[in-house]
Amino acid sequence: MKPNVANLPAVVGLTGGIGAGKSAVRQAFEALGVPCLDTDIVARSIHQDPGHPATQEVARAFPEWMTDDGALQRGSLQGLFSRNAAANRTLIDILKPHVLAVMHRWTEQQNATYVIWESALLLWEQIAVDQMLVVEAQTPIRLQRIRHRNPKWSEGDMLNLLRVQANLQRTPVEDTSIIRNDDSMEALREQVEKLHRHYQTIWN
Repeated sequence: MKPNVANLPAVVGLTGGIGAGKSAVRQAFEALGVPCLDTDIVARSIHQDPGHPATQEVARAFPEWMTDDGALQRGSLQGLFSRNAAANRTLIDILKPHVLAVMHRWTEQQNATYVIWESALLLWEQIAVDQMLVVEAQTPIRLQRIRHRNPKWSEGDMLNLLRVQANLQRTPVEDTSIIRNDDSMEALREQVEKLHRHYQTIWN
């Protein structure tokens, strides 16, 4: 849990494995007026910027996976980081401090009771938040969602990525809630609305 800082919104860390449906949960909170930050977009803005020092460090670590312009190749998640746990760890270590800096600056600018950080890495990376919210779904449903978003991926690609994520170290976190996202959107929204009321109660 992160230390309580006066005049800043509380932070809910929204996490879960690929295909669990984190984005659907984030969008449901956004519909309720909660400021939300997708850290995948933050990371992409960094590794697609050839002038960013983190991207230059990535280029030194993985020169064969950079574009001619000096950005990280699209498709590298499937081609390298879903297959190679050590490479995935290196990429996370390079990007993490820069992504965190953006997340904190963004939070300082929000006028809200609480905000949400969406990231697959929050639980594994022990990033400090006030509450953790983990999205879970059955593996066949997750595979179906991954296949829909990435029709060119093979079954092996998808299973490799699930395996890499499953092998990451999990650390117990206080104040963790679970959302099950293998039912209807209506059921998902009901869970989100219940949690929203709970968060408003504890932080108002």
